[in-house]
Amino acid sequence: MLSRLRRVAEAACAHPLATAERLSAATHLLSSLEYLVRRTDRQPGGLNDWNHTRSQVPGRTKATQAVKDFVAREPVTQAIHASRVLAAAVLISPVRNNSVRMAANAYLVGSQLAVYPRHLFGTDGSDQVSFLVQTAAALGRAGGTDATRNAAVQFIGAQTVLSYGASGWAKLPGDAWRSGDALAKIMRTQTYGDEWFFNKLEKYPAASRAICHTVLALECGFPLLLLKKGKYVDAGLAAMGAFHLANARFMGLSRFAWAFVSTYPSVRALAKGTKEAA
Repeated sequence: MLSRLRRVAEAACAHPLATAERLSAATHLLSSLEYLVRRTDRQPGGLNDWNHTRSQVPGRTKATQAVKDFVAREPVTQAIHASRVLAAAVLISPVRNNSVRMAANAYLVGSQLAVYPRHLFGTDGSDQVSFLVQTAAALGRAGGTDATRNAAVQFIGAQTVLSYGASGWAKLPGDAWRSGDALAKIMRTQTYGDEWFFNKLEKYPAASRAICHTVLALECGFPLLLLKKGKYVDAGLAAMGAFHLANARFMGLSRFAWAFVSTYPSVRALAKGTKEAA
């Protein structure tokens, strides 16, 4: 089992751009499937009822407003998400043709922009990360050369390093994070919490503070993994991967795991100075 996992990891790291495309496409796939199944938010009185959210994202011209109103029609919204599922499936598949993969990436980017006003409330950081990954991949493949594809890999890796570092640095001024109480406060909420885990944190406050401080240290220190040619980058990525799996389990943020883990081979390539395999 371990040897098989090692081979999978080696293959993923040898093709960081393709790995980023595939795992990030899974984020788009899950997102669109959720929207296809869950329509209540877009129905009258729902959180994203177009009669109310329309004024939140007005078009600058009559033409752009007409396009937004057209996309906001439920049958159109459903059709766009169905087509996004197909585009994501193409990227997840073994298809290697550069032009086909570029087109699929570009479609996911364009369609995400088109439906964003329709889902104004409810999007999260995983949508932003997957958008950046697909945009970089589309541009890298549009160049059609190894240099442009490697530039896309470098951008994805650098963006991930910045995202983790900024997330940690933004937490530092908060008293709850420095005191170690933030995790317990999050776990007691209905939206992102978990009753079983919250009870454990209350029972073992020292462990709760230790976990909180560990997360803060990992995020703030993440950019340091680029030093010494990525000597410790594998351990750092493993720790952050475990962090996202825990978030998926206890906070319900499963799409974050797909979105961020998709960028890890690119982070590793950035740290070690390796390039996309031919």
